[in-house]
Amino acid sequence: MLASLLAQLILLLPAQDAQAVAPRSYRPEFENQRVRVTRVVYRPREKIALHDHPAIPVVYVYLRDSGPVRFVHTGDEPFTLTRPAVRAGGFRLSKGGRETHSVESLTDQLTEYLRVELKGLKVDPQVFRGRFPPEPRAARRLAGQKVRYEDKQVRIARVTCAARKTCAGLGGRDGASLLVALTPARLGSEGVGAELVLLLGQTMWSEAGAAPPFTNLSDKPAEFLRIDLK
Repeated sequence: MLASLLAQLILLLPAQDAQAVAPRSYRPEFENQRVRVTRVVYRPREKIALHDHPAIPVVYVYLRDSGPVRFVHTGDEPFTLTRPAVRAGGFRLSKGGRETHSVESLTDQLTEYLRVELKGLKVDPQVFRGRFPPEPRAARRLAGQKVRYEDKQVRIARVTCAARKTCAGLGGRDGASLLVALTPARLGSEGVGAELVLLLGQTMWSEAGAAPPFTNLSDKPAEFLRIDLK
């Protein structure tokens, strides 16, 4: 009886922001008035205590291949959800309802992804949803850009820069954009005046039309996901 009472009391206690509960697993990556980017890392078989996430639309960008993860949600209608295995370069859209949950990694692989919260947007939950796997390997090596999702407010495109070539498409055309490095990248630009190095999952923000032309300084293609806020 005592154990049951304690369990109920724990559920009644207010949860906390994820970065406060598990700072090693939820690390701030970038934030401004439009977006908040958090790098999420779950170590193999790791368990994360109960924490909150706000009611903000989210783009989840997967940085590594990883196995399933269990999310145990509390509240008026508690439920358990197991996220299936994911592949690096894929992403998922969520309307981002307020939620309180604990987390358990069910895999021996490291899990790493970005949680990109889109501030101030009221999305259509019937449209802003779905899982988008990475492009086939052969297609990912082709230079250029491909729109993977678009609505009235958001456009998400995959951009590949050929080795040692000038790369177009690293900035949005009609709005601000967040660029996410899906591979390590070395970029050069006269507008920047110095070499820009982006590690896996690092981001670059630019206002509409403000991103200068960049050159991929590497001998390998550089791959990005660009999130445009119109």
